[in-house]
Amino acid sequence: MLNRLRKIRRDTKGVAAIEFALLLPILIALLIGCLEVTFKIWSTQKAEKLAVTISDIVAQSTSVTGEDLNSLTGAVDKIMDPFPFGDDEGRVVISSIYVEQDETIAKVNWQCFYPADGTYNATSEFGAKNADADLPAGFSLNPRDNVIVAEVFYQYHPIAPGLLFDESVVYRRALFKPRLGTLVSDPCPSS
Repeated sequence: MLNRLRKIRRDTKGVAAIEFALLLPILIALLIGCLEVTFKIWSTQKAEKLAVTISDIVAQSTSVTGEDLNSLTGAVDKIMDPFPFGDDEGRVVISSIYVEQDETIAKVNWQCFYPADGTYNATSEFGAKNADADLPAGFSLNPRDNVIVAEVFYQYHPIAPGLLFDESVVYRRALFKPRLGTLVSDPCPSS
């Protein structure tokens, strides 16, 4: 009997399986954590790219119509892919901020929203249409200066809520001065 107990004590079969079973939860948590951080950074980069693309394309136009903005915002889903950007996932706010000839205060000249009838409620950080614009610190406009602002609000849903991140709003903005004239006429008067 004593020899049998010694034999069992020296037996190393299954040690690797036991070590793997002990480490498996840690490895799974590391994998989910790495994926979570990667997806959070990726969604933020996609939102940044979307804001820059929309603002830059609008700023390159000589004039902007509602149809132009509709066709431009039709690419939102493609730019944000693989992240869903539907009615309740996010919103894009495109604004024109302008300073009149003899004024010193910038005003929000016009604003358009995509999706126009979406359920995701996001308001511009720069202010409402026809109101004084709330410009970032250190950013100023001279009389007759105009800037096109694209703001992207995206509702990020984590893979494992509560592990590293909770649901949060990714907010990115881009500001471009129009290159071919001022874009002060309202392309979407219904907004």
